[in-house]
Amino acid sequence: MKVGSLALRAYVILFFIGLYVPLAVLVILGFNSGSLVYVWEGFTTDKYAAVLTIPRYTSAFGSSIVIALGTTALSVFLGALSGIAAARSTSIRYDLLWTALVLLPLIVPEIVEAFSIVLFYQVAGIRNGTEATIIGHTAFSVSFVALIVRARMGDVGRIYEEASMLLGATRLQTFTRIHLPMAAPAVIAGGFLAFAASFDDVVKSSFTTSATTRTLPLIVFSEAARGGMLDTFRLEPGFRRYEVADIGDGELISISLWESRESAERGVALAREWVGENLAGKIDLESNRVGDVAFTAE
Repeated sequence: MKVGSLALRAYVILFFIGLYVPLAVLVILGFNSGSLVYVWEGFTTDKYAAVLTIPRYTSAFGSSIVIALGTTALSVFLGALSGIAAARSTSIRYDLLWTALVLLPLIVPEIVEAFSIVLFYQVAGIRNGTEATIIGHTAFSVSFVALIVRARMGDVGRIYEEASMLLGATRLQTFTRIHLPMAAPAVIAGGFLAFAASFDDVVKSSFTTSATTRTLPLIVFSEAARGGMLDTFRLEPGFRRYEVADIGDGELISISLWESRESAERGVALAREWVGENLAGKIDLESNRVGDVAFTAE
């Protein structure tokens, strides 16, 4: 066997190791019962079960699914049409312009894109929520579908379209019976990418979701960052975790978790004082409170 062939095989093996081993390690550590991520203490499925049992996570998981499915539907529809149209074009200027516009959301830093989406929403009067998040995710995910569909249809040319038209098919029949079946593998692949990109997004979701439509990655990321997530699954006997809901003008403003009733009350008092001093947020100046505070305990 030649040296070049051995080197190529070694490169391919190392490439797939570097690509999939970190993912495998992440999946394995997801079943770790320990409080530290990288210290294995035992096997457990409680963390995954919590997504289906604890209301805080089930609600966020449902929001993530709805947003990802909505983003996938819009991305597939817009991206497939755009990719097929770009593949049929023979104009070099149009091709360059289309490529620049489609690649721009993938090149621009995500934080910059998130800020631009927020500014657009403020001008357009769009409030944060499920619909706003779907639109924001689609602005990014549609590029995956469009690029893959264009690559798939780029080498097809217009020969099949012309043959279909010569045989008496209408443009709609040609599109549904010729273009779509040929583009289907690319559309499906782009749809999966769009779903994955939307489901695990954190940056744009943090700017476009409301307090009642937070996604699962946002909840997990915020709780893991402050080291409080694992306590939910490792409650000692008699331990109570208090959930503080801040409600203003009928809207849920924030939810905070505390280890005791006393610490929760102190945290709420400090939050009210800070908001009162800065005159920010929805505040009742007479009673110096952000809203109605409700305590619940697990």
